[in-house]
Amino acid sequence: MMTLSDAKNRVSTWLFDHALPLWAARGVDADGRFFELLDFEGQPVAGARRRTRVQARQIYVFCEAADLGWDAGRAIARAGLDGMIATCRREDGLWVAATDDAGGVLDETPDLYDLAFVMFSLAAAHRVLGDDRARPLALETLAQINARMTAPHGGWHEALPPRLPRRQNPHMHLLEAMLAWQATAPDPAFEAAARVSLDLCRTRFLIDGAIREYFTEDWAPDPQTGHIVEPGHLEEWSWLLRQAKAAGLDAAETAEALHRRGAAEGLKAGFMIREVDTQGAPIDAGRRLWCQTEAIRSALVFGDAQAVDLIAATFDTHLATAVPGLWVDSYDADGVSPDKAVPASSLYHLMTAFTELLRRDA
Repeated sequence: MMTLSDAKNRVSTWLFDHALPLWAARGVDADGRFFELLDFEGQPVAGARRRTRVQARQIYVFCEAADLGWDAGRAIARAGLDGMIATCRREDGLWVAATDDAGGVLDETPDLYDLAFVMFSLAAAHRVLGDDRARPLALETLAQINARMTAPHGGWHEALPPRLPRRQNPHMHLLEAMLAWQATAPDPAFEAAARVSLDLCRTRFLIDGAIREYFTEDWAPDPQTGHIVEPGHLEEWSWLLRQAKAAGLDAAETAEALHRRGAAEGLKAGFMIREVDTQGAPIDAGRRLWCQTEAIRSALVFGDAQAVDLIAATFDTHLATAVPGLWVDSYDADGVSPDKAVPASSLYHLMTAFTELLRRDA
């Protein structure tokens, strides 16, 4: 049976000997920008729209790798940051949604989810790289979000122009970015934005002990999709609420309850499934890699033995690729994967879970 120490060794080997070297060699183009996808032979997939959120996530990944002692990550993260600033930043201080392989803008929409990850990556660049552009850019981005995207019923619009249904997810990741900034270079603007998301969580997102996903303009559950609960997001919120409490913010005392509910309703046959309803019955019993990593991270934080089982199950399925350092992102309810390529976006989720393990005694 795998122990926590065994899991730590397995994670370290996979991350530093396989995944990071592979994505550093194959997942970055000649201009230092990150590919959206690799194929299952580890080769970049050209022509895929490059989302700004993925550029930002990969900057974070390689900053974090450098902070963990993988020194090659520093130059990769810096080149990625240069590329994101050069190709993804709008003149108004917001950021575009996607670019092409050459860095040309494909979608100039400011999307709150993307903007959250831009600011998250800038926090990592400030903390690890000491980049003096990062904090001013983050403050400017947040100021423009507040000026142009503040919504009349609380929180921020999903995008410009506004769209429905409203979602909790971008607000959750904006909280993540603000907590990252508060941990490295606090500012009243970051704290205020964090409190907006925390207040929405307490008063709107959290209904009958679970986080809902989709809402109307005034934050009522959406008539068609408002019953959906994602157990992976219960785990993600549980971790963020603990971080918020540690930061001295007025976080709701619901972190452990969300983790327990996520595990009780989401774990089926050893994996965290995608969606359940408000009664805990499965809606989509398929699974994504990110759901497993969120469950792993929360289980580690709350000292649950299931963390080791989840790590082992993830290695035996999602990470059991012919080319080490890749992953299978999704499986349907029958355990069959429809994936044709490997999304770079998942490495952020793996890094957040694995650093939780690598930075603790095992």
